[in-house]
Amino acid sequence: MKLKRRQFMCIAGSIAVFPALSRIASAQSAEGDAVLKAREAALVARDGQAVQQLFAENAVVISSSGRVFIRRERIKNWVEDQIEHAQREEAGPRYQEGAALSWASKVYREDWQKMGASPLDVNQVAIVQDAKIRFFHTAFTPESATQLEAARYWPPAWPRKQNIPSLPRL
Repeated sequence: MKLKRRQFMCIAGSIAVFPALSRIASAQSAEGDAVLKAREAALVARDGQAVQQLFAENAVVISSSGRVFIRRERIKNWVEDQIEHAQREEAGPRYQEGAALSWASKVYREDWQKMGASPLDVNQVAIVQDAKIRFFHTAFTPESATQLEAARYWPPAWPRKQNIPSLPRL
């Protein structure tokens, strides 16, 4: 009888605690989503200072090219590159996975557009705590990585085979 009572108390306690935990997770998700939307809006506005201020002082960023930036003063270089190339992102729905938010995005950049490779699809993950981005990772999808690599080696401005004059036959 005592065991059944303990089981009942555990179940009742869990039922009471789970809604509170889900509200906390929901609040974190809503806060994180708001911070990430603010980052995207600041990119469109080309406001690098606003983007930087959304990152925690000791944040870690892993870019789509694999570069790692640790601390806000280093992240500044990454943000400046995004601003310089008029980067904008169209984020898909975000999903909470523990402390992390993950989502797919389309990323547009002027330099990629000139190569004929914009937009590119990426998968992104971020951890937001206390209204600051603590961790941010962007990775190309395999298809987009291939598309960008091909565009780097054969940009649209290069002559194609059909535009190369043939040599006279002897």
